[in-house]
Amino acid sequence: MASKPTCWVKANVMMWKFCNRRKALSVICILAMLIWYKGYSAFIATSQDSILSMHIERRNELTELELYQMKTNFHCEVKTVGCFQWKMSDKEPTPSLTKFKLLTPSWCFSFCSSRSANYAGLKSGDACICGQEVTQFAQLQYTNCQTPCSGGTGTCGGGDAVQVFRIVSPCFTGHRIPKSVETPRWLGCFSPILKFAVDNSIHRKNLSASDCILFCNIQELPLATLDDRNSCMCGRFNERFNLTNKINCTQPHWKVYRTLSEDARCDNIRFLPPANYSQTILATFPGSGNTWTRHLLERATGIYTGSVYGDKLLYKSGFLAELPEISKVRSVVVKDHMLDKNTMTSYQSAILIIRNPYDAMIADFNRFASDGHHTAVVSEKRLQSKEFDDHFKRIAHVWINLIRNVVTSGKPFIIIEFGELVNDPIATTLKMVEFLQKHTVISPDHLQQRILCLSQQLNGEHKRKTQKLTIDPFTKVMKQKVNHDVGEARKLLKERSVNFLLPKYEREVLQELV
Repeated sequence: MASKPTCWVKANVMMWKFCNRRKALSVICILAMLIWYKGYSAFIATSQDSILSMHIERRNELTELELYQMKTNFHCEVKTVGCFQWKMSDKEPTPSLTKFKLLTPSWCFSFCSSRSANYAGLKSGDACICGQEVTQFAQLQYTNCQTPCSGGTGTCGGGDAVQVFRIVSPCFTGHRIPKSVETPRWLGCFSPILKFAVDNSIHRKNLSASDCILFCNIQELPLATLDDRNSCMCGRFNERFNLTNKINCTQPHWKVYRTLSEDARCDNIRFLPPANYSQTILATFPGSGNTWTRHLLERATGIYTGSVYGDKLLYKSGFLAELPEISKVRSVVVKDHMLDKNTMTSYQSAILIIRNPYDAMIADFNRFASDGHHTAVVSEKRLQSKEFDDHFKRIAHVWINLIRNVVTSGKPFIIIEFGELVNDPIATTLKMVEFLQKHTVISPDHLQQRILCLSQQLNGEHKRKTQKLTIDPFTKVMKQKVNHDVGEARKLLKERSVNFLLPKYEREVLQELV
């Protein structure tokens, strides 16, 4: 006897053939198809729930239903922003609502993705709203979203509530995941372990990396692994299987990938209730990993970080407290580059990130020369141009001034060296969280689970790839200036008895050829 999943798929094909041959009955057929789809949606929801509740199941191949889902589902990477009150303000035009008789979250995500929108909103059970900014259709006041979706899967907002999601990458359909999506999901090689995420582990055999990622994505699990026999297993990092199991790929190993599914343990970032908080400045010289650090802190604490700048690119890409008017009253960690003594009086404590000034200046020039894009890299030719010389003159003094103003402020501070953050981001993030717990209202729930979740997505979307240069863009005069400032910083830290050893950042100054 055919299984229920098989029957549903076959019934779909038979009904389509029947209607195609009898065009006179097209209205009846369309109604029949709609009734069938609603029943099928309910069945899919039930079957997915049963799959997720399995312990560890082993099968030799994909079921017909799983293969059908992989080929036909919309595959979208989204992040939950929250459930907010529907926008009532007339300051900005509200995007139009598009209503669907059978709306599901994934359908709305795909609909908005096809329109190149940054955000998708679900409202009233059957309405989908697309926008470039959250505040176009939502007030930043949390509420409850409990209206079932008309398509029978999940919740879709409420009468005066909109359920908001950020679209991380364009949606796609089909049985193969695009290389542009697959490549950045590679987490590395890990030592095999029998008890991998036993809470919701699912197995399938003989799958490619692309198939494995899509299969695990359907199960709404954040990790996909392949062993040396291409056996696919889905799950998530836990106390038994995590970054401590990462090994060299020359040893027997599992290949581990991130899926498109979010992990609710650390993706649920929230605003603080409006209030006048004691704030901590995230003080960094430009190009020193500020945006990446904010990604780490937001997922570890569950609270949005703020900024004094209002960078629209960062705001649209998910840093929702980036705007100063929001940051002032709904965040306690605030980004600031150009710090001076007067500015420091506005903060109660500081996290000072110090990076090799040579590397930081190159990184910041990459951002500056690419119109503010935080992950862009420019050519070596531009680094040798007058444009780089002018940029150096504008910002060279900031590195030492930033350190001096924090260290002499009399406020509590912690120094994080950028290399430390790169080499061990988890331990360094925990160090910063511990500092924040002492000096702010931040007290993250389930910190251990948040850290395990964070370790699956350490780089985030805003960490620039390492740029390997074949040239040295710094002139003799530039090096003399930077080396002098490094020496001044080292002297200052020693005079103030700061328990921090500044690495040897200085570069050799060679006589230039005339």
